[in-house]
Amino acid sequence: MVKKLYQPYKPNLDFSGLDHIVIGSGMGGLTVATWLAKAGKKVAIFERHFVPGGFTHSFRRKDGFQWDVGVHYVGNMAEDSSLRDFFNFLTDGKLEWESMGEVYDVANIDGEEYVFKAGKENFRKQMIVYFPEEEKAIDAYLKLLTKTSKRASAFYFEKVFEPWFSKSVGWIFRKRYSKFSQRTTYEVLSEITQNKRLISVLCAQCGNYGLSPKNSSFGAHAMVIGHFLEGGYYPIGGADKICEKTLEVFTANGGKIYINADVTKIVTENNRVQGIQIDEKFIPCKSVISNIGVNNTFNHLLSEADRNRCDFSLKNVKPASAHICLYLGLNKSSETLNLPKHNFWYYKHENIDEIFDEATLENAPENFAYISFPSAKDPNWEIKNPGTATIQAISVANMEWFEDFKDSNWMKRGNEYLFLKKNFETEMLKVLYKFYPQIEGTIIASEVSTPLSTENFTNYKSGEIYGLAHSPERFTLPFLRPKTKIKGLFLAGQDITLVGVAGAMLSGLLCATAILKMGSWKIFKEIRNQ
Repeated sequence: MVKKLYQPYKPNLDFSGLDHIVIGSGMGGLTVATWLAKAGKKVAIFERHFVPGGFTHSFRRKDGFQWDVGVHYVGNMAEDSSLRDFFNFLTDGKLEWESMGEVYDVANIDGEEYVFKAGKENFRKQMIVYFPEEEKAIDAYLKLLTKTSKRASAFYFEKVFEPWFSKSVGWIFRKRYSKFSQRTTYEVLSEITQNKRLISVLCAQCGNYGLSPKNSSFGAHAMVIGHFLEGGYYPIGGADKICEKTLEVFTANGGKIYINADVTKIVTENNRVQGIQIDEKFIPCKSVISNIGVNNTFNHLLSEADRNRCDFSLKNVKPASAHICLYLGLNKSSETLNLPKHNFWYYKHENIDEIFDEATLENAPENFAYISFPSAKDPNWEIKNPGTATIQAISVANMEWFEDFKDSNWMKRGNEYLFLKKNFETEMLKVLYKFYPQIEGTIIASEVSTPLSTENFTNYKSGEIYGLAHSPERFTLPFLRPKTKIKGLFLAGQDITLVGVAGAMLSGLLCATAILKMGSWKIFKEIRNQ
């Protein structure tokens, strides 16, 4: 990341005349901030981390290795896709993408391998090869994905309706989507097939939204799985290029971004936003856009009176799952080691719900692993880092496993904590060596992150990476909209829409629309046609 694109926050800097303040520099915040800047608004982003980007950022070590923290692949990125158009708009077409090829995911369940091929028809044919007696069920499943995605598009678009229009018309879109969002993935799939193995294969990518089949909303499942049906893509140069190229455009249009800027309060008066506060420093603006999750926004930055005014309650919705990740650096190239571009999903057996529900720090990697090969996906890696490769291996985690260390500081949590991380590394390496024995003896760098790392940088108290759990209850929350009941306070981020880069980008788009009205689309069309 080019440092001139951002600067450390200092209370004596000039923050006058701001139209909009965005809290948090994840994809949702980057999207709405850049959109507003292109509309001629004076915008500033305040980020608590020492690098911008949220889950789109990467981290580097002195030995030259670099790993992504959240973006492992993106779907719907064909040249003629609307998502590609939006990325081109945000980055002025300077962000390049590499296809992951014909196969983008591979699942291994109880020793049996299942390949996910790009393209709906390719996916269909491959699944029928595995399950020839389930052709009708597979066709019914694909039709459900399409139908659910169409209903979801209307459901999310309704979020920018004004209250009077939402009450008179919006309920129709919400009700039509509820037929899918208010049922679990397992319930829906069990109606089209009784084949347990087929259900587990169709749910093998559930780590992309963080909930097992009996707990997740089918509405979320359909949107995420449908997002990848045409294949996976990876940003050339690494995931942090998403943030870097967007910030280049944002700052070129007058935007400012400040790091080490931990906002402590959203200041309101008479139900209207006045600005933000960082410690004792008050910074005025016309509106505030929070991109740090609804829990952090309402429970940590707003008063109880403001929370009540917005009808905010998370009583029935839990945070999404946490994760624990092993980062590896190797002294041979991806090509030499024959590392794949595709991601690898490993399940010890087909009962995914049992694996997730009964996970412990000791058994998590033994039962479940998601393995990604960023250096193999990125054609620029070998050019910049010849003769090396990177791997990330992730399993499910729970913040409760690390409760004894919650009061410790990052990188200073003590030997007992390091011992737990080393045990996880040892167990995860067993899985890696089983499926990729060629990497043994090539590892020269390793690091483990836990939910405590996620909490440290995002302030997500449960170490969750996907915000609110994508359960049926999530889709009933009335306050998950860009526009709040507090004048001048808006929300962006995956809580407002859906998990992932595309979901967060959609939230930023909706937020920009809520602020600029139809002017946001006018700007997009004008610049797109230039």
